[in-house]
Amino acid sequence: MRIMRRGIATLTCALAASVFAAERVNAQQLQDPYHATLYQGTGLVTIPVAWVSPNSYDAWFNISAKRIPYAPGSSMSAATLLNSNVALDVHFLNRFSLGAAAYDQNVDYGFFGQLLLLRDQVASPIPGVAVGVRNVGPSKHEDRFFVAHDVSFDGAGYKKIVSSQFLGFKTSPTFYGVVTKQFALGPLTGRLPGAQAGFTVGYGNGLFSDDGGLGDAYNRRGTIVKGVFLGGRLSAHPSLNSTLEFMAENDGFDWNAGAIYDWRGLSAGLYATELEEGGFNGSGYNIYNYTKFAFSVGYSGNIIDISRGVLLRTRITELTREQQRLNAEIETRGRRIKGLEVALRKAQAGELAEMANRRAELERSVQEERDAIKRAEERLRSIQQGQGQQPANPAPAPSNPPLN
Repeated sequence: MRIMRRGIATLTCALAASVFAAERVNAQQLQDPYHATLYQGTGLVTIPVAWVSPNSYDAWFNISAKRIPYAPGSSMSAATLLNSNVALDVHFLNRFSLGAAAYDQNVDYGFFGQLLLLRDQVASPIPGVAVGVRNVGPSKHEDRFFVAHDVSFDGAGYKKIVSSQFLGFKTSPTFYGVVTKQFALGPLTGRLPGAQAGFTVGYGNGLFSDDGGLGDAYNRRGTIVKGVFLGGRLSAHPSLNSTLEFMAENDGFDWNAGAIYDWRGLSAGLYATELEEGGFNGSGYNIYNYTKFAFSVGYSGNIIDISRGVLLRTRITELTREQQRLNAEIETRGRRIKGLEVALRKAQAGELAEMANRRAELERSVQEERDAIKRAEERLRSIQQGQGQQPANPAPAPSNPPLN
């Protein structure tokens, strides 16, 4: 009787340690990366988020274009119809990012950056907090679409101009603060990483609040509170190496929505902006107050490894997906351990002879689960330490947890 009680006590301690290990590793689940916005920096459609890549020298190169028919009913070339934007954003030390953007074909340009004050953790209730700046440079009168600065041919050559309706804008530089919280959801299937949802809210001046004195001609509806922007994102994984994101936002003036598909760092996005306005109505200088469509193509990778000829985004993606799969496996086995605990308590209430047999069976099951968690933790630890190489003699893949 004394031996049996000591065995049950040992088994209970092992169960508690296994559950603690599973919960500790699961708390390290990573955020899905954010993609480049239409204009400057990573975020949603146009607004920033409180996120910086955990990998120093990760970079996003993005080309976007928005359809703006300045002269409805007349023939317009693609270069005139589409207002393009090219941006490069580089993240450093899991703490700050810096970038540059060319706003249109003329070419007008500006710089941007962000400092992450508090890092968001998926398993923590504390959100991420960041401050940043946009439109640092000579384009002082840019509007939210970055079309204010233009060029004109005066017979002798081209010169830069700013039309009179844009002279009231004072958007260089634009400062903002933003808070973002990410939440983990369930996976589409058992072998895929879990989906995630996030919510962002922030406040800024300049591009987020300045209407240049144009009033309703600049924006008739859509503003919630002057300077306040907010939005949300849902990201899922159709496969181990791809991500599909859906997002919606209010950028301080308009309601926008979009979707991005990413495969190993190559991305393509489709967007609709000013959803609250509807079709063209002839107001707003033929620029504002009607729904527009935009698209983007981009690439994200790591500058150091790209210079070495390594497609790091592919390797990062695979290791990140494996890490998330290991987290999911540990969580599943943690639930199995809880089921074993229930069975153990039932065994304790049974006949002594049956208890002894059941105890031996449960001890074997628990040992299998502990071994599987140990292998997953070792692999996860090697990934987090940057050791992405497979071991010379990999441990055999653990069997699926038995059903209760």
